[in-house]
Amino acid sequence: MNLPAGKLPPELLRQFLRGVPAPPPDVVLGAAVGEDAAVLDLGGDELLVVASDPITFGSAQLARDLVAVNENDLVTTGARPRWLVTTLLLPEGIAAADAARLLDDLARAARAHDVALVGGHTEVTVGLDRPMAIGCLLGTAPRGGVVRTSGARLGDAVILTGGVAIEGTAILAEEHAPALRARGIAPEVIDAAADLRRTPGIAVRGAAEILLQDRAAVHAMHDPTEGGVITALHELAEAAQVGLAIDRDAIPVYPECRIVCDALGLDPLGLIASGALLAAVDPAAADRALARLRHAGIDAARIGRIVERDAGTTFAADDAAAPLPTFARDELARYLESV
Repeated sequence: MNLPAGKLPPELLRQFLRGVPAPPPDVVLGAAVGEDAAVLDLGGDELLVVASDPITFGSAQLARDLVAVNENDLVTTGARPRWLVTTLLLPEGIAAADAARLLDDLARAARAHDVALVGGHTEVTVGLDRPMAIGCLLGTAPRGGVVRTSGARLGDAVILTGGVAIEGTAILAEEHAPALRARGIAPEVIDAAADLRRTPGIAVRGAAEILLQDRAAVHAMHDPTEGGVITALHELAEAAQVGLAIDRDAIPVYPECRIVCDALGLDPLGLIASGALLAAVDPAAADRALARLRHAGIDAARIGRIVERDAGTTFAADDAAAPLPTFARDELARYLESV
């Protein structure tokens, strides 16, 4: 079977993980479907948290996005990001000035996120048509304060911060503007769609820190990326071995995202969604959490609840319920293959 671009199919990933040897005792949280980072116990006052994520789709803000997506994975565990290691792969023929600018951008992005750029590797690589970057971000978390995707509990409210789908919409607007104009989208809408990457941006640290002001009430957090918010919901349900009852109409979709997706025949809910954050929160604390987020200027909505696993993952819309859909790959990857 030849694999399409995007995340590995879930069953192939599960098969791989089944073959990974059991971790040693110092691994508090290891490799598992839906978990955003690993947690290690080195015997100190705090736990070490490690995450790795790449930027492989084209990005006009590669350095800033690289730091943000790795930071997102750490803060969803309740960790404080601290040290960044990067691998930067550059295409043959890149101008030295452009390579230097990328490195400078990376250093600036690290400073802006209050993390130290401590090492990595940079090379010119055969076969690339654009720069690619992989980050490994390390941070620390208090003992007893780690939040796991698998921590969602029966009855929890499912909260989504931000909206759908910032990253995918911005990439389409930045890199495929001619196709959007050809489909009748006004230039000002395309500009607004591209600007989503800057405002509100794809970093979720602010939302995570606000939710964690009531840490005991936050049972799980997860960072939607490739495959969109729907794939992230499936991952959360699998990690926690629970079911979901999700209200489709409650999921906030940016107007620019809806316009772009309608024009290209894409589903916003399966589009790469960095900039959103899923949280499973004690229902008694959900309204307070939403109020704090909105007071801070962060869009947030209660989109469903955690139910028994036997109930499955369901999607309610127009007073009817159906199984939560699945996306074999991200909608951005599907569009890129078509062109």
